[in-house]
Amino acid sequence: MRILFLFLLSCFISPLFAQKNTGSAYIVDSLNKEAFSSKRSDISKALNLLIIAQNTATQIDYKKGLAVAYLYEGGIYQQQGFTKRALTDFYLSLDIFKRIKDTFNIAKVSQQIAGSLLLEGKYDTAVTVFNESLKVYNRFNKQEEVVNVKNSIGLIQLYRNKPDSAVILFNQALVTSKQIKYVYGEKKALYHLGKLALEGKNLDLAVSFFNASIAIDQKINDRYGLALNNLELANIAYKRGQLQAAFMMSNSAYEFAKSVNAYDILDQSIAQIITYYRKTNNLEKAIAWQDSAILIINQHRIKENEYATNFIDIIKNQQNLRLDRENAIIRAQRASDEQVFILTVGTFILIILAVLVIMVFINYQKQKHFSRELRAKNILIEAQIEEMGALNKEISFQNRMLEADNKTKDKLLSIISHDLRNPLVNTKGILNLVNQGMVPEDQAKQLLLQLETQYMGTTSLLDNLLFWLKGQMAGKNLDRSNVVIFQLVKGLEDEHKMLLVRKNIAFNNALHPQMFVHADKEMIRIVLRNLISNAIKFTPENGSIDIHAEQTATDSLIYVEDTGIGMSKETIDRVNAKQYYTTAGTSMEKGSGFGLMLCSDLINRHDGSLTIESVPGKGSRFIIKLPVTKA
Repeated sequence: MRILFLFLLSCFISPLFAQKNTGSAYIVDSLNKEAFSSKRSDISKALNLLIIAQNTATQIDYKKGLAVAYLYEGGIYQQQGFTKRALTDFYLSLDIFKRIKDTFNIAKVSQQIAGSLLLEGKYDTAVTVFNESLKVYNRFNKQEEVVNVKNSIGLIQLYRNKPDSAVILFNQALVTSKQIKYVYGEKKALYHLGKLALEGKNLDLAVSFFNASIAIDQKINDRYGLALNNLELANIAYKRGQLQAAFMMSNSAYEFAKSVNAYDILDQSIAQIITYYRKTNNLEKAIAWQDSAILIINQHRIKENEYATNFIDIIKNQQNLRLDRENAIIRAQRASDEQVFILTVGTFILIILAVLVIMVFINYQKQKHFSRELRAKNILIEAQIEEMGALNKEISFQNRMLEADNKTKDKLLSIISHDLRNPLVNTKGILNLVNQGMVPEDQAKQLLLQLETQYMGTTSLLDNLLFWLKGQMAGKNLDRSNVVIFQLVKGLEDEHKMLLVRKNIAFNNALHPQMFVHADKEMIRIVLRNLISNAIKFTPENGSIDIHAEQTATDSLIYVEDTGIGMSKETIDRVNAKQYYTTAGTSMEKGSGFGLMLCSDLINRHDGSLTIESVPGKGSRFIIKLPVTKA
């Protein structure tokens, strides 16, 4: 019971903590996502959100959320030119992702670190880190990231004056971008290939790459890219001496750069325009553009100073906010520790009370258990008494069955010793008298006729006895076939011809010559022979026996009718109850007493039935009902 109590307590508390942690993790993810969306429009808001996300993730030990917050914070610092500060956040994020074994995010952070190293001019280290990220992206099939990394490594190779390696990487990035329809990667690769061709002084090839990149920039309305490509094309035009074309492209670069406040490109495009006016001896225009350049440079410096000052203020505010939040966390932790102490003491007291209650409950359960055991034993004793009664009934039933078997055995011995032995003894006596010539010839003929009648009765009895014994001992399997009833009855009529003639009984076989039943031929023959023999036995002289049949969709009905002495209701009941019963025929013929019982058993084995209809003094009708079965 104590274990059950603790288990239920843990089952109740654990889901609450799990649900709380799951909800807090969702909040951290939402804060990170909102900060990422806000970093370009409101840096202060983005950094505030990331600090909250970091503190919350630390409280609930949500490592992935903390690592993502560091990653996004580093991105903001890198965006503002604070590369070393960005690297600090990137390495914090990388360490956490390595501890939780998040391979894909390890690659993303490594890519950001490599970008920072590239800006610092640490090319060798940057290439190593980029290659580690590239392996992971290939494994996860992140093809867009693969393109970005290859463009970056190719740019490093260009800076390191390794054009062969650079062109391979740029071409790979270009092919992959086209395959996956990654337009940003495609136009970057084309721009880099143009720069590479320009470095190799292959101006025509460079122009084709820059024009291809411009086509994509126009499609996606990338004004910064359009400014870059037009600047490079103007540079090529100046090298070729195409001043007018160079001026037009420099002017386009200036307009695109101005629309996106790209001051670095503005400076270069103004320088190209001033060069054009100088070469065309238009000094007034050149001086005017120089003044514009000085004004733009001053504006740029003022804005940069303001921006840097504002960003430094933002950082200071963030640090103050971080300190405030850390202090708040410390205070909350202290309060939490106090609450935990109070809860621990209270829980200890509750556990003691619970143990006392459980002990009382256990004692109560023991008493209740002993009472149940006592009731169960009483029920068991009553059941055993009932079982003994049922067993006694079963023994009584078995005794009755044994008595019935003994009666059957006695009857069988009586049949064998009397009904079979006596005819054989009489047969021997008659044959001795005839063979020794001790009786006149006319009496000998009568004795031989009597002997033939006795032989037929004995044969019928023996057949019935054998079939009955087989059924009683092991059962006989049915050997079903299509039995033509007319032919079977015709054979039985010939077999009993002498008895029919002797009693002048009319035998009418009204069966259809083509009618058949699907049954065991020998069993049906035994059934019909017994019924015909009984009909002859109990039909007086000048009587009649009719056999006919009819068929329905489900049953075949065979009728054996005679004009004999009939049977009383008591006699029919005894026959249906399968009691041994015999009586002498109209000519004092003897029987074994189990012919009808055997008929009923054989018909039942065919899933059929035997029905007896009789009126004393008028005759009997025996109806054999067999189910219609396909051959």
